[in-house]
Amino acid sequence: VSPLKLVKDTCEVIMGAARHGIGVNILSMAMAGGSSPVTLAGTLVIHNAEILSGILLNQLTIKGGPVIYGSSTTAMDLRMASASVGSPECAMISAAVARLARYYALPSFVAGG
Repeated sequence: VSPLKLVKDTCEVIMGAARHGIGVNILSMAMAGGSSPVTLAGTLVIHNAEILSGILLNQLTIKGGPVIYGSSTTAMDLRMASASVGSPECAMISAAVARLARYYALPSFVAGG
């Protein structure tokens, strides 16, 4: 749940999957202008912190456990009060998320619009 929170059920799933060698897609859906800062840079900071916290939990449970750096992060359409999937901002966020995953040498998943 954005921003910056791993709920108990999510933690249990991440740790349980790690214990059984099951890969997990650690995913954030921060929304620029909604649940995260309105700027794309600020949203990426929130997104990255959320993903890294899930990855950390996975790795503290089982070192080397399989994990995917995931994203459903998008911008919020402030006029319609809805997720702006398929927007240029969403594409920019997805590209940046893929670059972050590459930086951490992790497989990535980004949701399309």
